Formats: sequence, C-alpha cells, structure tokens
Amino acid sequence: MPCADCFKGNDHPGPCNGAEESLYGHQVYVARPQGDHPRHKAVIVVFSDMFGWDTANLRRLADSYAERTGCVVYVPDFMHGTSAPAWMKRNLDQITGEWGFWAWMVKPWLVLKAALVLVPFVLRNSPEKRYPGILKFMDRLRCDQEQTTKVGVVGFCWGGYSATHLAHGGLASNGKTLIDAAFTAHPSELNLPDDISKIKLPWSMIVGDVDFALPVHGIQQAAEILDRKKEVPSEVVVIPNARHGFAVRGNLDNKAEVEMADQAEDQMVSWFAKYLY
Repeated sequence: MPCADCFKGNDHPGPCNGAEESLYGHQVYVARPQGDHPRHKAVIVVFSDMFGWDTANLRRLADSYAERTGCVVYVPDFMHGTSAPAWMKRNLDQITGEWGFWAWMVKPWLVLKAALVLVPFVLRNSPEKRYPGILKFMDRLRCDQEQTTKVGVVGFCWGGYSATHLAHGGLASNGKTLIDAAFTAHPSELNLPDDISKIKLPWSMIVGDVDFALPVHGIQQAAEILDRKKEVPSEVVVIPNARHGFAVRGNLDNKAEVEMADQAEDQMVSWFAKYLY
C-alpha cells in the first residue's frame, strides 16, 4: 500500500518543451535533445509517481534528461488517465499539517474527500496490476529499436516497482533483455528481499533516510543484498533528511530540497553514462 507521503509534495511550473504522442496504445510525453548537444543511441522510459505522466514536474525532468543525456525520453501514461489528481497534495497537507478549531472542523470532510479518490486509485493502479501492460509496452519498444540501441528506465515512487522488476533481466520477444539499466528514486511497494535479490542488470537507487515507503532497515537490507551480488553493477545512495518524493516533488523555494533533487538527477545521468551510452 502507498504511504501518505506518496500523495504529498509541490507542483512545479512549466514550460515543458516536449510533445504528446501515441505509442503502442499509450499516450506518451516525448522529450528529444535540442540544440547542439551530443546524441546517443539510447532511449529512456520514465515511470511516473502517483500523479501520473502529465505533471509539469515530471515533464520538466524528462526535458532535462533529454538535454543532459542526449537520449530520447518517453513518459507514458500507464494509468490510462486515472492518476491521482494534483489537488491531493494540498488536501493531504491540510489533513496532516494544519491545526486549530477550523482545521479540525473540516478534517472529516477532507479525509472523506481523500478516501473517495485514494481507494479507487489503489484498486485500479497498484504497481503489480499495471505491470503486465508495462511489460507489453517495453517489449514492443525493445523490439522496435536497432540492435545497438540501449534502453534505460527511471522510476519514481509508484514507478520504482516497475523499474526494479525490469532490472530482473526479463527477455523481450527478440531475445534481448527488456532493458539495459535502471535508476529509481524513492521507490515504493518493493517486496524485500525478493525484489532486490532478483536484480540482474545495472540498478541504481537514491532514497532518503526518513522515507516511510522504504525505511532505513529496508535500505540497509537492499544494500547488503546488492553488496553480495558482485557481478551486478549497483549503487544505493542515501540522502540525510530527504523525504519521500524529493526527486520530483520538492519545494523549489527550499535550497536544500532543490539540491536533493539535483543530486538525484546527477546520479541518474552518471549511471546511464556508464551503462546506457
């Protein structure tokens, strides 16, 4: 089950420079490298957090990824238009962070309003339930690429489940692994130790030490498992005081939170520079 922090955070403004397209039965935001930056024969697929494919937060990141890596970046709608609405961030903030007489008076309504959204969302969009559709998309994407083109995936929160499972080394219809490398920031709904012990492909994670979705003991367990898998490139980076969602929903007016998000992006770029292009 997702934690309350999965639905909290900040909205970021545009502009976004990519385009919406249709690919393999999904709406997809596509960011392509602009200007004179070097191009690489690789594609990156981004798996969203609970708020889905169409937030400016995620699309701005995709634009930046395309510029910094020289890769085409896809952000598909794997929830088919049923992602959590943006107003949930404010709603959860009011429930958990506001006090006083009036705040207490409206909390029951706010809790009911949240439940009316969260319960259907969880029933429709559990990562496990959506994963077969993601597999089909990734299979077609891999099979449509040239033999030398590599495929990387990035997963935030909800999307960390799929990014991690794809790193288990499953094969596409053409016999190649579905992906070549994975990066995830503050993943949720991982089943430890199995989801980590099955990793066979380069996998990188960045997470905070106050993340309810993956507590410190789970981070330590994951790191210990990966340390024993000497044949598999991996890294686990822990940021002190970073909360769940810091890589994509941080406060742009908070210098510390901006630096945390920048560190996550830098880690992704460095990881793919080693294992994707």
